[in-house]
Amino acid sequence: METAGLCEAKIVDRQPLEGLTKLLAAYPDLQSTLTKALKYIVEVTQRSGGLLIVQGPDDVEPLLSVSHAPPHDWKKQLGEEGSMLRMLCRSWIQPSGIVVTEGPYTPVVIYPLTTAIGQQGLLLLSGLESSEEEKSFLIQAAQSLAHSVYLGRNGSILFEISKLLDTLEMIVHGMNPKNSLDEAQLKLVTGLRNSFSCEVSSIVLVDRSHADVLIKKSLVAGQERWVYQVSTRTGDGLVGECLETGKSLISNNPETDERFKPAIDSVPGYQIRSMLCVPFEDEGEVIGVLVLQNKRNGDFTVYDQQLLNTIAKAVVNSFVSLQKIQKFHVLNAHLEASRWELVRSRNTLRSLFDNLPDSLYIIDRMYYLAAVNSTRAQRLGEEPSTLVGRTCYEALFNRDAPCEGCLVADTFLKKQVTFRSVRQWNGQESTEWEISTYPIMGEDEEVVQAILMEKDVTEKRRLESFLAQSEKMAAVGELAAGIAHEINNPLTVIMANAQMLQRDLPPDKEDWQDSVDLIFRAGTRALHAVRNLLNFARKEEFELSPIDVNETIERSLEMLKHEFVTRSIELVFEPGQNLPPVLGSPNHLQGVWLNLILNAMDAIGERQEGMVRVFSFRQGEDVRVCVADNGPGIAQENLKRIFEPFYTTKDPDRGTGLGLSVCHRVIKQHGGLILVDSELGKGTVFTVSLPIAKV
Repeated sequence: METAGLCEAKIVDRQPLEGLTKLLAAYPDLQSTLTKALKYIVEVTQRSGGLLIVQGPDDVEPLLSVSHAPPHDWKKQLGEEGSMLRMLCRSWIQPSGIVVTEGPYTPVVIYPLTTAIGQQGLLLLSGLESSEEEKSFLIQAAQSLAHSVYLGRNGSILFEISKLLDTLEMIVHGMNPKNSLDEAQLKLVTGLRNSFSCEVSSIVLVDRSHADVLIKKSLVAGQERWVYQVSTRTGDGLVGECLETGKSLISNNPETDERFKPAIDSVPGYQIRSMLCVPFEDEGEVIGVLVLQNKRNGDFTVYDQQLLNTIAKAVVNSFVSLQKIQKFHVLNAHLEASRWELVRSRNTLRSLFDNLPDSLYIIDRMYYLAAVNSTRAQRLGEEPSTLVGRTCYEALFNRDAPCEGCLVADTFLKKQVTFRSVRQWNGQESTEWEISTYPIMGEDEEVVQAILMEKDVTEKRRLESFLAQSEKMAAVGELAAGIAHEINNPLTVIMANAQMLQRDLPPDKEDWQDSVDLIFRAGTRALHAVRNLLNFARKEEFELSPIDVNETIERSLEMLKHEFVTRSIELVFEPGQNLPPVLGSPNHLQGVWLNLILNAMDAIGERQEGMVRVFSFRQGEDVRVCVADNGPGIAQENLKRIFEPFYTTKDPDRGTGLGLSVCHRVIKQHGGLILVDSELGKGTVFTVSLPIAKV
C-alpha cells in the first residue's frame, strides 16, 4: 500500500484540462505529444510516475508506450508476456477506471483511452485516487488522450502508406537491370535510411559460396559509401536471431538487451540506441536481414516493423531476380572468356603437338591413326595428313599386323599407362627408343583413344653411363686433393702438440691429462675420418673384431659434450643392457655415431627444447642403435637422396654432403643396414642395424 501522502494527492492547477488541450494541440508528432501530456498529468496530479500504453484489446503488442518516472516493476511487466500489466492492456476497462492495490506490484490507478470505436490504450498513474475532482479530471484527460491517439494512429497510417509508396517507388527504380547489384543495394539501403529517418541502415547477406560467412554493408548518416563488415555466421546477436528464426524484431534499448552483441550488431563508431531487424526471405529461405538503427525521432514502433516487413516482401523478388541477372552476366562473360581461352589453348596445343621433338601420334581402338605430329611424319618423309586414317602398324612400320611387344592393348583394356624400350639396328649402329602409351577417356569412362610417344634415348643412355663414371671420379679427386692437404697437416700438428702437453703436464693434474687425452683421441678420430673418405674411393676392407657397441657410442659422446652444452641441446643416452658384441671397427663406428649425432644437432639448430636421444637394443640376431631428434624433419622428396655423395640440404658453409654417404658405406662394410624415418614437423630417426658376432 502507498503512503498517506500519495492518498492525499490533489490537483494544484485550477484549469488542468485547458493546459492539457494546449499540449495536445502543440505537438503534431504522436509520440512527442503523448510524452509531454503524460509529464503534465503527472505533475498536475502530483503523482510519482506514470505510463501511457497505446494498445487496444485486439492488438498483440503495444504499438507505442511512453513513460515518466515509472516504477521499476512496470517496465519489467511491460516486457513479460503473462504479466498483470500486459493482461490489462488486452482487457476492456470501464471509463471510470480501476485501482489495483493487490499483489507485489506498486499501487496503480488505470484509466482507459476510450473513443467511439473502442479502447485505444491505457493511462497508468502510481498511487491511489484521492478525490472526485482528480477522478473527473483523469477521466476527461483520458478521453482527450484517446482522441489524440485515434487521430495520430490514423494520421500515422496515412503517413506510413505515403512513405511506403515513396520508398517502394525509389527502391523499385533502383532495381533496374541496368544497375549493378551493388548499385541496387545502395539505393535500397539509402531509401530505407531516409524514409525511416534513422542514422544507420544496413543490409546483411549470407555469402552463398560460403554459407558460414555474413557480409554486412552499412550506410551511416552523412556518408554515401559502404561500411563493410565480415563475420562468421553463429546465430549470435539480434541480427543472428533474425537470420536464424526468420522473424523480425525490435530493440529500443539494446544496452539492456541480452541478445545484443556489439561485434555483430553495431557499426564502427556508432553507439546503438535502437534497432529494427527484418528478414529478407526467398522461397522460405532467409537470404539476408534489413537493419535500421538509431531512429532520430523516438523509438521504432510496430508500424515501422510492419512497414519494413512489407517493403522487404515487395522487393525481395526483384532483388533475387537482379542477383540472377547479374550472375547471368558474369557467367556469360566467363563463358565468352572461356571460349576464347579454348581457341587459344587449341592453337597452343596444336603448335606444341606439331613441334615436339619426340614422335607423337594418337590411335583409336582399331589402331587407326587419328593424329600424327610433324616429327613422326618427317621420319617417314611424309606429311601428317597423308598418314591420318591408316592403321599405325601399316603406315608407320610397314607391317600387316600390330607390332610385336606392343603394349597399347593394355592401355585400351586396363586403362593403364605403359612403357617399353625398343632397340633398332641400322648396320653396326643401334637406336634405342622409349615407347609410352597413355589412355584418352570418353564420357562413359572407357578408353576411346590412346596416345603413343616415341622418344629417342640413345644419347641419354650413353650420357648416363658417362656421367655416372664421371661423378665417381670427381668424388675421388675432390676427396683426395682436398682432404689430404687441408686436414691431415693441421691434425698432425694438433696431435703432436697434444702429445707434448701430455709429457709436460704434472702427474697430479688428472683433469688436465684427461682433457689433453680427449684432444689426442679426437685428432686420432679425425684422421680416421679422413682415411674413411679415402677408403670410400679405394673400397678398403676393414679390420673387424668383436666390440661393445655401447662403448663406441660413449666415446663419441665424450667428444661432443662441449657441443651439447654450448648449443643448449638435451642429450639422452639409453644404452641397452647386456648387449652381445658385434663384429666391427671401433674407429669407423665412432665416426658413424659422430656423423649421425652432429647431423641431428644441426637439424635442431636454434630450436628451443631441442633433444637428441641415442639408444641401443637387441633385435633378433642384430644389435640396433637409434639416433632420434625433435628437429623439423626431412621432406619426402629428399629422403631418397640423403645417402648420395655430395647431396646436402645444408647451407654451403655447413656441410659437403659426404657424411651420410660415408656412414652408409661403413655400415655396409660391416654387413649391416642404415635406415631413416622422418616426418615434417616431428623429427627424424636414424636406425643402424649390426649383426651379432658369432662366437
